[in-house]
Amino acid sequence: MIIDIGEARNIHPKNKQDVGLRLALNALAKDYGQKIAHASPMLDSIAVEGAKVRVKLKNVGGGLVAKPFTDPVTPNGPTLEKRFGVDVAPLRPKTQVLGFAVAGEDKKFVWADEATIDGDCVVVSSKAVAKPVAVRYAWENNPVCSLYSKEGLPACPFRSDDWKGVTADAK
Repeated sequence: MIIDIGEARNIHPKNKQDVGLRLALNALAKDYGQKIAHASPMLDSIAVEGAKVRVKLKNVGGGLVAKPFTDPVTPNGPTLEKRFGVDVAPLRPKTQVLGFAVAGEDKKFVWADEATIDGDCVVVSSKAVAKPVAVRYAWENNPVCSLYSKEGLPACPFRSDDWKGVTADAK
């Protein structure tokens, strides 16, 4: 998974070293039997708990962390705060994760107001969705996302729904 080190406008990212290191982790674990964290956190299941969704992840290694966001369009460029013109860093606790959206039965996704790490789960909610039924993470081109394993592997983009996409019937 290289969602965090790729380049939006270049399919040949300059940072090949980190890509190679992640591939090496996979080879060491799969081919050489080393007991190391080698896979990115991935969706395991969701459970609706009132107005919140508990997202359980697998492949969490030593645990989950929220890392500071760096804009994938310009990896060494603006932070989230500069990208959107607000200073949200003081408001965001270290366990607050960026990149989650939730939807109710109307199938309209809105960005989560809260996405907090709780063990191997992330608890997600939005004031705009009283009864959530689906959740997505990093589900866009060049996503704003910040969920990682403690070993530094980024969580894989996912969606819990199987709703027809906007381009499903396009030819």
